[in-house]
Amino acid sequence: MACTAASFVGLVCGAVDENNFDLVYVSGNNVLEYPSLQYDPIMNGSSTWQIYHGPLYQALVPVPHEEWVKLALHVQPGSIAIYVGESSSPALVIAKPKHRHTNGRQIGVWGTASGYLRHLTVKEAASVEYAVEPALQAPYCGQSVVTEWLVSKQPEYNPVRTAVEANGTLNLNALFTSEQGATVMAACSFELGEEVESPWISFGFSDKLRLWVNGELLYEGSWRWLSPGDINDGRIRPDTVRLPLYWRKGLNTIRAEVTSEEVHFGWGLAMKVGLPGITFSSKNSPERESILVPGCRQSEGAC
Repeated sequence: MACTAASFVGLVCGAVDENNFDLVYVSGNNVLEYPSLQYDPIMNGSSTWQIYHGPLYQALVPVPHEEWVKLALHVQPGSIAIYVGESSSPALVIAKPKHRHTNGRQIGVWGTASGYLRHLTVKEAASVEYAVEPALQAPYCGQSVVTEWLVSKQPEYNPVRTAVEANGTLNLNALFTSEQGATVMAACSFELGEEVESPWISFGFSDKLRLWVNGELLYEGSWRWLSPGDINDGRIRPDTVRLPLYWRKGLNTIRAEVTSEEVHFGWGLAMKVGLPGITFSSKNSPERESILVPGCRQSEGAC
């Protein structure tokens, strides 16, 4: 395949339909040395590169503009090994492809403006076990990342316990079809034996967020592709916003209202609470579920 300075070209595997498939693509070399190899699972019609970024899902490989570069995928039930150029070692190994549990067996090609492909080959390959560095399997382990949320799309009330991805992000595209104005409530809680002054709470999101802590509105804002600022890619990182905070003795609750605006890109949330060793809960107890009820106004005692 060959790329221009503005194009992306890739291969599709594990496709269930046109709205759900695993995608791997390359982009041409850039002066900022951004990763040129990307794993981007398409979920419910949305491209999720704003969720799947970092060393688990991206790599920097040489892709000269308008030159033929070989891209090969070794697809197995539990992994996708990605080879670029003539290297005998994979440039990236996706340890748990997002569509591995589906019955999708379709393959294909994918690209944007001015991308070129030739000599597509498909063949059976022997099984290979690929090693993934332990540090890459859960890069946010031990960093007080919220690991589990109770999630419900609004205005319905059907809460689902959902674990975050390996990079700490709650992936809403995997749960719901992203539509303009679609809103999800996500909640979690934890217990403290005494009041604590945390140095911070930090979070990242896409596309629009309202955040309550212990019933009080703490933050409201938007973050998406081409947002104002030095970093404007809309990727979801758990440290995009950082605020000081007190945590109270006993039960502490976090409620996030996340709204989709871009529709075709990533939709989700990642958060760190600045307290090491915390165990988060999203159990469906009445006390905790109350913060997901549509119209619930904790700060005024309605819950």
